[in-house]
Amino acid sequence: MPEDFISIANDPGGNEILIGVSGEYQGKIYFWIHDIEPEEEMGNMFILADSFAEFFNNLYVSE
Repeated sequence: MPEDFISIANDPGGNEILIGVSGEYQGKIYFWIHDIEPEEEMGNMFILADSFAEFFNNLYVSE
């Protein structure tokens, strides 16, 4: 797991939802695919939201 992040959730495949805890990533929410070797730094991470509030407000129940 990248150094500037902590896990706040995971999926059954071992991927993680992370929140940035320092620097330019602080407070932002990312999806980290753990079993892909990135070709570039953070190449296996995808931003989900710019804040936890934005992330939480975009959750919904699938029908």
